[in-house]
Amino acid sequence: MDEGQPSGPVVVWANWYRFRSAEHIRHNLVVSVSFVWVVQGSGVIRTGGQEFRLTTHSLLRLPWRHSVEYFADERAPFGVGTIHVIPRHDLSVPVTPRTAYTADDPLRDDPHRRGPEHRQTTLLVSGTSPAARNLVTLGSYSIEKFLAAPFDESVFRSLGSLIMAEDSSLEAGDERGQGTPIILDRMTEYVTANLGRHLSVDEIASVGGCSSVTAERLFARHTGLSVLAWVRGKRMDEAASLLRTSGLRVNEVGRMVGFDDPLYFSRVFRATYSIPPSQYASGELRP
Repeated sequence: MDEGQPSGPVVVWANWYRFRSAEHIRHNLVVSVSFVWVVQGSGVIRTGGQEFRLTTHSLLRLPWRHSVEYFADERAPFGVGTIHVIPRHDLSVPVTPRTAYTADDPLRDDPHRRGPEHRQTTLLVSGTSPAARNLVTLGSYSIEKFLAAPFDESVFRSLGSLIMAEDSSLEAGDERGQGTPIILDRMTEYVTANLGRHLSVDEIASVGGCSSVTAERLFARHTGLSVLAWVRGKRMDEAASLLRTSGLRVNEVGRMVGFDDPLYFSRVFRATYSIPPSQYASGELRP
């Protein structure tokens, strides 16, 4: 293979995945550079003899040709966003939008797909750094474009270039401007203090002194979620905590986190944690 052949990065796969309770997934060899970030819940990822515990807003970079195992928590299994990038794909060869991870996949040893020019390691970072936030934003956009189909090679080559540029900043430890904007802190604190009642995007935005469009942009950039998706996640986090640490009944917990309908609360809770709220705290020790 001629290493001098013009090449560039390209995103070949992008998806959201909600793990089931205690679900375990293993891939012996993934032929890509992969970025995984946690939207909700928690779990463990093992790769290259290392173990990484990921919680909300963690971002993990898995290097070229990696092995990986996912272990979702039993009670709060993680939901993740994942993108797979080929760092150097020949520009003259059409891109197949697929990641090679099975032994019989012909793309596994495709000479037109090559890794980065420098050796990479696995890298776990907080999602608060500028580079990590940018990667989550680009990754989320990549997923939505990928799911929209059909695959537009020019778009995903452009996204691949942007993603690998941010990866370089991530690896260099670019922490300029780390932290979240004050107005976002105001909005999230307001939500946390008012989980028991209906909240609209306009009301939350007004607390931050910004428009609903700006609020959505800030939440997407810094949390990877829309405003209402973040609010729902916060409600579920609080509900899980109350079920574990109090003697409240399920319908009481539901009302405390803004659900007047106990059946709807149970459906949302089960969709989040894979078990009904009535079973979530069973067996927990009480003081």
